[in-house]
Amino acid sequence: MSGWIVSLGLAIEAGGLAALFTDLPSLLALSAYLTAHALATLLFTVVCLPLLPASYRRNLVLAGVFLFTLQFAMPVIGSIGVFAGILLPLRLPRSEHHIPWQETAIPDLPYRPVDMDEQLGFSDGGLREVLREASSSDKRLKALLASRQLADQEAVDILKEALKDPTDDIRLLAYSMLEQKEKQLATRAQKLKKLIDDPDHPDWHRLTRRLAHTWWEIAYLGLAQGGLKQYYLENARNLLADLTAAKSFHNDWRLLGRIELALGHTEAANNAFQAALASGAPPELIYPYQAEMAFLARDFQKVRFHLANCSRFGPSAPVKELMEGWL
Repeated sequence: MSGWIVSLGLAIEAGGLAALFTDLPSLLALSAYLTAHALATLLFTVVCLPLLPASYRRNLVLAGVFLFTLQFAMPVIGSIGVFAGILLPLRLPRSEHHIPWQETAIPDLPYRPVDMDEQLGFSDGGLREVLREASSSDKRLKALLASRQLADQEAVDILKEALKDPTDDIRLLAYSMLEQKEKQLATRAQKLKKLIDDPDHPDWHRLTRRLAHTWWEIAYLGLAQGGLKQYYLENARNLLADLTAAKSFHNDWRLLGRIELALGHTEAANNAFQAALASGAPPELIYPYQAEMAFLARDFQKVRFHLANCSRFGPSAPVKELMEGWL
């Protein structure tokens, strides 16, 4: 039935085209073609409607108007395009879509308790406890490697603890990791030292401050001992003295005070901390160091005074522990 309707539509369409090339007046020939073309388009629309997917046939009127308008507006080409667009997808095989995930069954609940001894904690205390108490060298080695996720100060303490381990491999690895940290800081200091050798460098103050912090960090982390530590501290003190003489920043004064305190120069440290307060340093950052200087001077009343002042500013956890012991 559809083949007969398509054949009839093609014949009518051909007749309409032939009318354009006859000796009829132009207006009459055009009217004859448009009438034939409209009738052929209607027949083609009737054939196409049943071929549409079910979702497109929910409103036959709108679908029919769309197909008719599309074919009527583009003679011959419109009908070919509509038939190709409908028939080809019906004949061609469906493409297989790659599923980007894989279904897995829901795992069962554990039927036995988890051995907590196999779980390593990634905190300073947890790793230190494993290094001290674990009987398995593999567990101690994992704890040592996990120290790489800690801050430098905590990691260095763990590595120094590992230097006492009875296993040679663990001690050698800890020593190698400590040496690597020291080498990184020393290399950074050397590069900064070369840059600040030029006093006209546009970032001389910033680079000098970074070099002082780097030398202080080496000493503070305990990566240098004895005379070498003294050398780093004195170099950092000299740089900060130059910086504070040129520009008075409270952070520079505060670090200078910490360095003087590490060198055992309590009077110079007190002057630096007072200068930091005068330059706008937050008091809660200075009170703990003033309490430490008071303790070194055996003035325990001042220790309590300075720690009591810290309580007004929401002190950090280490300062809270000091306050619990003194107040």
